Amino acid sequence: MKKFTRRTLTVATLAAVALGTSGYRFSGFPDTAGKTTANNATTWLKAQQQSDGSFELAGFPGFETPDAIMAIAENAQLQTAWKPSQALAAVMATTNNGYNPLHAIDDLVDGGISAGQAAKIIVLVAKPLGLSAINFDPDGDGGTKNLKTLVTSGKQPDGSYGTFNATLYAMIALRKTSVVVGPDTVAYMRAAQESGGGWNYAGDNSGAYADVDTTALAIQAMIASRVPPTDADVRQGLAFLAAQYQSGSGAWQSFGSDDPNSTAAAMLAITAAGFNPEASCWRNSVAPALTGQPYPSPSGWLRSQQQPDGHIASPNDIFGLNTFASSQSIQALRRGWLPIAPAAKQPCS
Repeated sequence: MKKFTRRTLTVATLAAVALGTSGYRFSGFPDTAGKTTANNATTWLKAQQQSDGSFELAGFPGFETPDAIMAIAENAQLQTAWKPSQALAAVMATTNNGYNPLHAIDDLVDGGISAGQAAKIIVLVAKPLGLSAINFDPDGDGGTKNLKTLVTSGKQPDGSYGTFNATLYAMIALRKTSVVVGPDTVAYMRAAQESGGGWNYAGDNSGAYADVDTTALAIQAMIASRVPPTDADVRQGLAFLAAQYQSGSGAWQSFGSDDPNSTAAAMLAITAAGFNPEASCWRNSVAPALTGQPYPSPSGWLRSQQQPDGHIASPNDIFGLNTFASSQSIQALRRGWLPIAPAAKQPCS
């Protein structure tokens, strides 16, 4: 009996160590309501597919399609463990005029892309669908491209990979292609942080222009680069998100309006840092002064924005519908692939 007990304790200890070292994800998979919303939004999303297989309702090639592919892949998952085969099958089955979304991505890549665009395709398309980032040719037309080399060759002397946003995506893509993010790149990113804890789209630390979307992506990039969630810059970034959280609605805002893209981005950043975005624990930990304030569910707010046709409403709808808000909301509600390499579960203080 004692031998069995010792063996049981040893197995339990090893399991606990494995959990603590392998990363911890607060997945949206068990959220039945979230899955229903995501499924309805995906149905709407597929109906927006263009004749070339893309989802570029806004007319900017490469802007909407990668996120739409990621959303379709997320919604196709039937278990908590990510299966690229399910993701690929769902995307391949989404067609218009005989073309699936990968046809549009293949054409985009063949036309020449930047390091930042290559990084985004690695993160949102190639890796989750189980496609090669070294020999990327989903159409099989012979135009093979090495996305990994496109990213690594785009590194600048200051450690960046082009624009600030491109650098953030590059940091995440490098992690997914087993390339160590250089300390100069991490230092470049740290130097761009504003005194208020956030980051802005231009990567300029001299003002107070930080936004939720860039800050959220920066936190994901830091965690992907193996910066610990206890790092001071990560904590300050989370504190910025805590200050921007709308306790009246459960959303985050963009340009003064509750916004699904900003809310989705914040949820992914919080999850990346090892916290559950559905509970106030993370906020109280990084911004103790806010303890006791209301904390409506962010995913509940996203669900509340679904319209009868299935799309997730956005303040930008006044300029004409596009798929971006619905795609990113699906990603945040499911959280199966994104965020990549989340930190271990964090204790709350």
